[in-house]
Amino acid sequence: MARASPEIAIVSGIPPGDGGTGQFIAHLRERLPYGGEVRARLVTRPVRPALWQLWHWLKTGAFACLAREAFSHARAIALFWIDLFTVWTKRDTPLILLHPQNLGYRLTLRLVGSRTRPPLLYLLDSSFFCVASYNHVKGENAPCVRCLEHGFSQAEKNGCKPFPRLDWRALEFAPRLLTLVREGRLNLVAQNLRQAELAQRQFRLPSLPRVIGLWTQDWDEVFAEKPWLSAGERPAAYAWDVLFHGHCLDAKGASWVANLAWMCPEIRFMFPFAKPVWFSAPGNCSFVPCSWESGLREEMAKSRFVIVPSLWSAPIEGALVKSIACAKAVLVLDNTTSYSEELPSGVVLKLSPQPEIAAKELITAIEDDWQPNREEKFRWMEEFASNKKRFMLELLEAALTK
Repeated sequence: MARASPEIAIVSGIPPGDGGTGQFIAHLRERLPYGGEVRARLVTRPVRPALWQLWHWLKTGAFACLAREAFSHARAIALFWIDLFTVWTKRDTPLILLHPQNLGYRLTLRLVGSRTRPPLLYLLDSSFFCVASYNHVKGENAPCVRCLEHGFSQAEKNGCKPFPRLDWRALEFAPRLLTLVREGRLNLVAQNLRQAELAQRQFRLPSLPRVIGLWTQDWDEVFAEKPWLSAGERPAAYAWDVLFHGHCLDAKGASWVANLAWMCPEIRFMFPFAKPVWFSAPGNCSFVPCSWESGLREEMAKSRFVIVPSLWSAPIEGALVKSIACAKAVLVLDNTTSYSEELPSGVVLKLSPQPEIAAKELITAIEDDWQPNREEKFRWMEEFASNKKRFMLELLEAALTK
C-alpha cells in the first residue's frame, strides 16, 4: 500500500493581493504543490472592506454596491472559518503561521495550543519582539531594539502603538510568544541572516533559526526580464536626482529623506505619493503619486539614484529588490540589523543614518557619478533569482522538521 503524502496547513492573516505581503501570499498560492511528495493547503483571512468605500456608497445611495460588498465579505469570512475548522480538527497536521497581527493574536495562540507538534512561524517583520511591527521610534535615525534588550515594558514607556492593527493584545502576545519559543512549542524560520540573529537574541536560542529567504509573485516578471542588464544605460538628462521608493511611513524613511532634502537644496527629490498635510518637505521635493504598475518603474529609469532608506530592522523588502534590479544606482542607510547590511558593498551605496553626514555623502556620490559594480551586481542578481526555486521547498521542509 502506497504511503500517504504528508499534508501541511498554511494559515495567513493576509490574503493574496497587491501589497508586499499580499504578493508573497500570491506566490504561495501559485506554487503550492497539490499531490506529489507534499500536499499543502493555504487558508487566508479576508481583508476587511475599506470603511471609506462603504461610507461613500452609503452617502451616495449606492445600496446595491453596499449589499454586494457586504454579502461577498460575509461569504469570504464564512469560508475562512470553515477551512480553519478543518485545520483545527487535524491536530497532527504540520502548521505554518503567517502574519499574526491580521490573523488575530488570540486566534494565533489558540492554533499553536491546538497542535500535537510545534507549528512554524515564518517571520515577516519585527512583530516577534516589537508591538509596532516596524521597530522604529519617530524622530530617531536607527531601528529601536529597546524591547529586545530591556523587556516589553519599553513599549509602554515609549508609547508604541500596535501596527498595522491597533490591537492592544499585541502587548500580551509578544511575551507569550517568548515563552512558547523557549519551551519548544513553536518553531521559527527567518527571511535573512540579520533577522535570524535578532530572533536568536530575543529568544536566547542556542543556534540561529533556519534562514530560507523570500519570494513574491511580482518579482517573477522583473526577474524574467532581467532589467539589470540594461539598467546602467543613462538618459540624456535625469528627471530626478533621488527617487524615494517606499510608503509614506517614518519607519520606511520617508521623513528622513525629506530631512535630507532640506540639507541638499540643489538636489531634486521625488516621492511616489501625494504629499500629506503633516509631511514637511522643501521646494526641491516633488510628489508624483504612482505605483510600480502606474509609472514608478518608468520614473525610476529617469532617476540618478533610487533610495530605500529603511529605519527599522527590515528583512527582504520588495522595494529594495526591485530597485536593485531596475534602477541605475541604489542608496540605502548603514543599518546593521537590516537585510541591506548583507548586500555586497559594490551593489548598493550605504549612507550614514545621520542626515547631516548623509547629505555630504550624497553630494559626493553625485559629483563622482557613483555606479554599482556591474559584475558584482549581476552576480548578486543571478544568485538571488535562485531563491524562487528553493524557497517553497525549504518552507515546507522546515514545517515537516520536528
